[in-house]
Amino acid sequence: MQTTWNENKIYLCKLWPKYKPTPEEGDLLNERWGQLKQDILRECIKQHRLERDSRPDLSAIHKAYCKVTATAHTAGVASTESDDSRAQTCIPPSASELAEWESWAAKTLATVTDAEIEAVRDMMTYVPTTARVLAVAVDYVRSQGRRVAPSRA
Repeated sequence: MQTTWNENKIYLCKLWPKYKPTPEEGDLLNERWGQLKQDILRECIKQHRLERDSRPDLSAIHKAYCKVTATAHTAGVASTESDDSRAQTCIPPSASELAEWESWAAKTLATVTDAEIEAVRDMMTYVPTTARVLAVAVDYVRSQGRRVAPSRA
């Protein structure tokens, strides 16, 4: 089941019970965050909660979301100045960039092992269901030196 923006609003308020957005903040969040990929936003909110206890930093959550969505297709490639400005404005990837990302994800997942999937599960507490997000997570696990021997099935 896909997460909705309304569920994320409720989740945000449950994680920070004392936080109540102003009407203006609420309108802005509805306008800007209502259009985002809610599963990715949920993960950014979760991570932010681990980092910040007293009050959510909405800007930090938004930047984390933009960083994930704007640069995930270039995982393993050094950031450039244009990538940084793109992340700040949260411009979605173009059709050709998505196609490149799909191709990269297919190549990455062609050699994934059961142990790497388990390492992703340990790191994220779940296994992403989309190939692109799973490939990014597997690539991260590999980059951290957590690559494990192929499983023997």
